[in-house]
Formats: sequence, C-alpha cells, structure tokens
Amino acid sequence: MSLEKGFALYLSSKSHLRPDSLRDIKYLGARLLKASPKFAKSNFSDLSLEDCEKWLSSTFDTPSQFNKARAMLHALFNFAFRHEWCEKNLVSLIERKKVIEREIKPLTLAQTKRLLQIAQTEKYKSCLAPVGLLTLAGIRPREVRKLKWNDIDLDDNSITVRSICSKTGGVRHVEICPKLRGLLQKSQAEKVEVCPTNWRGRWRKIRDNSGFKGHWVQDVLRHTYASYFTKRYSDLPRLQLNMGHRDLSLLRSRYVNMQNISKTDAKEFFGG
Repeated sequence: MSLEKGFALYLSSKSHLRPDSLRDIKYLGARLLKASPKFAKSNFSDLSLEDCEKWLSSTFDTPSQFNKARAMLHALFNFAFRHEWCEKNLVSLIERKKVIEREIKPLTLAQTKRLLQIAQTEKYKSCLAPVGLLTLAGIRPREVRKLKWNDIDLDDNSITVRSICSKTGGVRHVEICPKLRGLLQKSQAEKVEVCPTNWRGRWRKIRDNSGFKGHWVQDVLRHTYASYFTKRYSDLPRLQLNMGHRDLSLLRSRYVNMQNISKTDAKEFFGG
C-alpha cells in the first residue's frame, strides 16, 4: 500500500472528528505528500527510519510544526500497521524536537484601547463583537469565528463556547465583563453576525491600523486577557474555567505575565 493511497483511507476513517481536527490532518498530510512525490508513491513497507525523519525535517522547519507532523505521521503508520501494510511503526523511533517557548508579553492598556477604538469606527464596526471577545474574554480565534448570538447571554453575562466551537471539544462558559457587555450591546443593535464576512481580512487590517503591521504575535490577546484577569481578580481557578484549560499548570507557566500591569490598569481593562 502506498503512502498516498493509505493516507486517503486513513483520512476517510477520521470523518467523525471535529472539523478543526480533520482540517489539521488534511493540511499536514497534503504538505508531506506534496513535498516528496517519491515518498508519497512509495509503499509503507519500503520506507526506512531515515526516510521518515528526512521527510519530516525537510517539510517542516520549526520544532512545533515538526512535532505536529510527526504526531500525524505516527498515527498514519499505526493505521498502516493495523492493516498489515508495514511490520512496525518506524515513526515511534523518531524523537520529538524540543520547543523553546518564547515569552509573550501582554499588550499595554493603551494598545488594547487602540484595537477597540479602530473596531468601533464606521469602517470596521461590524467587527466590534469579535475584537471584543478576543480581547476581553480571551476566546480563541477559531472559537470566535463559530460563535452565534444565541451563544451570548447578556442577561446572564455569559458566553457558551459549544463543543463544536471549542478547541478541546468540551463545553465551557466564559463570563462577560462590564466593558465587553457594552461592546456586545452595540454590536447587537447593528443587527450583524458575531463574525462578519471576510472577518480574517478585516481583522488583519484592524491590527495593521492599530500599529501592529508586521509584528503581531499569535495568541497575544489570550495572554493579555489572562494577565489582566489575574492582576484584577487574583483567581486562577476562575480564570481556568473561562479559558477552558484542564488544569492550572499552563496558566502559571505560560499565560500569566503581570509585569508592568497595575491594579488600576487591570480594573480599567475590564471596565469596573
């Protein structure tokens, strides 16, 4: 069985997965197959450990990408082993690369204000709700794109991130702070979807116009929310529930950075 045909069968066996997970498998597999047509047409049983490692390294140049692709290829070879297309899973012998996490500094209060100000201009007011949710509720970008207005309860001051929206697959409820409540009320009055059409392009332009062109850091708003929340409320278990983490370890080691955030700034960030 060739890698190319085997991957197609493997992919079809994963049709029950959540759309985000399925999209990741498709993306990683497509990149590997396109990067080396020779390996793609080879049989599972013909590839050596050296071939697999070289294939991964030449296709994915960052440690985090390499590790994600390795995990996918490992699952694919497990699938092949169960179908007796190879005698063992060679990918299990490939070591994961060490990922050195760089420090992500939260945005300043002035920077968050600028983002929200741009989102309230006539040109971008249809984007106010998602910008507010990213900034003031720490909701992940993929989750924000799937939210509907019936997921947002302004009477209860809570947002329901349904399992189909959630990265982890579980349902969680995120509290709505006073400032976010005001922004969401404005957006509802405009009678627009939570995320407008061409949201990604508009969101990029909002960031560019806010002074972040060329140096926007992925996940910085989630880190910003966590840091300001901790400074304001000093309640990590409450933050854990809002962010949807399984435990507190990642919050302590990765997300919370309160350096240069004053209590006054944290109070103003949330609007009370």
